[in-house]
Amino acid sequence: MAENKRMEEKKEVTQKVENAQNNYVDERVKKITQEAVEAINLVTSVIEALDNKDKNKAIETIEKALGKLEVLVARDPNLQVVPVDVKEQVIDFPGTVDDVEAAKTEIVALIKAGEVQLARDIMLNLASELDIYVTALPIGTYPVVLKAIIPLIEQEKFEEAKKLIIEALETLVIEKIVIPLPILRAEQAIIRANELANKENPNKDELKELLAYAKEQLQLAEALGYGKVEIDYKDLYEEIEKLEKILASDESTEDIFKTLKEKLSSIMVKFNKPKAPTNMPKAEDKKEESK
Repeated sequence: MAENKRMEEKKEVTQKVENAQNNYVDERVKKITQEAVEAINLVTSVIEALDNKDKNKAIETIEKALGKLEVLVARDPNLQVVPVDVKEQVIDFPGTVDDVEAAKTEIVALIKAGEVQLARDIMLNLASELDIYVTALPIGTYPVVLKAIIPLIEQEKFEEAKKLIIEALETLVIEKIVIPLPILRAEQAIIRANELANKENPNKDELKELLAYAKEQLQLAEALGYGKVEIDYKDLYEEIEKLEKILASDESTEDIFKTLKEKLSSIMVKFNKPKAPTNMPKAEDKKEESK
């Protein structure tokens, strides 16, 4: 691994990053709808009733679940999916940009040598992100499936009904939101710098350190594949260079970080959305490209 060390994160920035991570998760948790959760729990209970061949109980439970879902549709007829569960996972590569580049070189060499699984083990560590997994109920199709089960139960076709119930549960959608930690850290470092810059007699050396840390984190973000400096972060780098000149002069530091803070926040908004799944390339696609 490279000998270069990543700059230390200041305690205040660390706390801000942790708070921001919690806020991203809490924001999703707040969107969980109780009626949807209760509907899922009721549908799960239907399986128990079917196992016991309790026709009346099964139908009664489905009707209750449909009632919960009808409440949601009545509130918002355009509703497509409803969150019912939120889980989080943090993957945080501890190294520097040089370490990332060294790992990439090793991955390429291993793949060329046919050692795909060894390359995969390294590749899985090349991430620094908060992953938020949101399980959502497809409100448009779910009630239709539940209604289709009722005639089967009335005919006492319990196994067929159970199969459909399980299929219904499998229609739950899992959305993934990826929050890159290097960009989040850069944002929170700038927020901290903005706070300090607006105080009386700010320490310019401390502001320079926070700016250097933010710059380092943006470079790490690019190395890990969370955007490209020349495309996604060009304005940010220009703003940082402008601020570095201000800090090297006798100019006032009041509000100098405001624009940079706003630009970083707008980038974070882009990431705070469900990530579309990556489609695996197919041999047929490669053949079409070569024609």
